[in-house]
Amino acid sequence: MNKITLLFIVIACSAIGFIGGTYYGFKEGAENHGLLEQVAQGALSRHQLASIEKGEIENVTHLFELNIDAGLHRYVMYEESGNRILSELFMLEVTSNLDSYVDLMAEYRRDHPIVFNSDWALPVDGDDEETKKWKKQEYNGSEKMLLEIRELLRSRGVPESALTKQST
Repeated sequence: MNKITLLFIVIACSAIGFIGGTYYGFKEGAENHGLLEQVAQGALSRHQLASIEKGEIENVTHLFELNIDAGLHRYVMYEESGNRILSELFMLEVTSNLDSYVDLMAEYRRDHPIVFNSDWALPVDGDDEETKKWKKQEYNGSEKMLLEIRELLRSRGVPESALTKQST
């Protein structure tokens, strides 16, 4: 076997290993994230069911309302910096329906105004300087999030009246 053939075999095996590892790593990472996220959702559901049992339905509906706002914001983040190539290659079952999911949330927001409110991050009496600094950053991030959600909803034909945040 000459050196050129050996070099070709090494390069081919390295390329196959790299491509296979990338495929496996991405697919495994996405699956593991989904599995672990569902565990956290299960734990949160326990609290929501307890609220229902106590007749505190507003707590449950508020969480679902926030999930809609967060879903809209995650879509904006995906559009800005998500990896479309890998996502559409490995998660076609999600990406093929992505726009219809956003349309469903936007349709809901047409009749139900945004509930997310950045006021949660405003300083309160007794906050130390470090907490005030953190809250200021979080407030600014929350305001940016609201602007992005509103812009997305505008692009989907949601009227201005639904873009007004309400108190939490």
